[in-house]
Amino acid sequence: MPIIDRYLIKEVTLTLLAVMPVLLLIFLSNRFVQYLAEAAAGKLPSDVLWALLAFRSISVLSLLLPLAFFLSVVLALGRLYKDSEMTVLAACGVSPLRIVQTIGAAGVVMALLVAALTFYIEPWANGQTNEIRKRAEATSEIKIITPGRFKESRQGDHILYVERLSPDMEKMHNIFIQSRQGDVINILSSENGYQYVDKKTGDQFVVLENGNRYEWTPGGSDFKIIKYMKYTVRIEQKDVPVQHTLREVTGVDPLLRALGEGARAELQWRLSLPISMVLLAMLGALLARTTPRQGRYGKLFIAVLVYVIYVNLMTVARSWVEQAATPSLLGMWWVHGLVLMGVVALFAQQMGLKVLRPDFSALRAPPRAD
Repeated sequence: MPIIDRYLIKEVTLTLLAVMPVLLLIFLSNRFVQYLAEAAAGKLPSDVLWALLAFRSISVLSLLLPLAFFLSVVLALGRLYKDSEMTVLAACGVSPLRIVQTIGAAGVVMALLVAALTFYIEPWANGQTNEIRKRAEATSEIKIITPGRFKESRQGDHILYVERLSPDMEKMHNIFIQSRQGDVINILSSENGYQYVDKKTGDQFVVLENGNRYEWTPGGSDFKIIKYMKYTVRIEQKDVPVQHTLREVTGVDPLLRALGEGARAELQWRLSLPISMVLLAMLGALLARTTPRQGRYGKLFIAVLVYVIYVNLMTVARSWVEQAATPSLLGMWWVHGLVLMGVVALFAQQMGLKVLRPDFSALRAPPRAD
């Protein structure tokens, strides 16, 4: 590889290593706030938040990498234009076409990485996320209680209240449990309690200490009070079926064999992300062209705006494919066709070509003879 090409790729790569963590941090911080809100509402146990965040960061890489690489190209080449290094390269015979070819080749390599993410790694991460959520729904609801708040079970058959938890989250203090079995109402009150898991069977139990059990039938005369030193309650586990979605299907063949517009839309979406990487790489090399007075950030806002429009158009096109609103041959490809036309037009404008600018001189009126 020529030294100039290595230099350009090096500058883009160093910028990419700085841009990508920032974009990932912005996304993960927003996602982490959402997970915290779900945990506070009792929908998720707190011990699965970091696992969900890790798998979510993997599944979003295929969408963030094109943006990060696009911005890196604009910023890195923008600095070269600002420092007049591009002027020196042009004086040495390095044409804009060669710069676009070099950046485009790097975009192809990145597109292969994005393809691996979209077809294999991201579906696996989505499957792990789904499995963690299903396991969280099937585990004991004791794990997701909030001290000082009444919590009703998903089935609505019992209500649990814990005044406070120990610092290690292992012991519960001042516990109240109300359950209904047919027409019989049971109330358990206890000073302390903890969870116990049978290592052989995996069954979960709640052990209550120093409490009372009250049992009665509404409208009846029977009322029982039982005082206990230790009372063990088995927590029934729900069998949550794991249903795989198209987002969790790995590889191309399963999507090709799948029937329906949803599978076709999913396949075209996964193919669109690597294609967008190549197109954005070439477009970034053209958008980065600035004057020294504009600075390296002169085209940054335009680049972000172009990316937002591009992704929104792909999202709209995907929904149209799912709804069978577009012909099969058109699919999502018209979006990439529009971007490719923009790349060609911008390249022709920078090269001074007139292929896109028709000449109307022949239509002008001939000069009048005196």
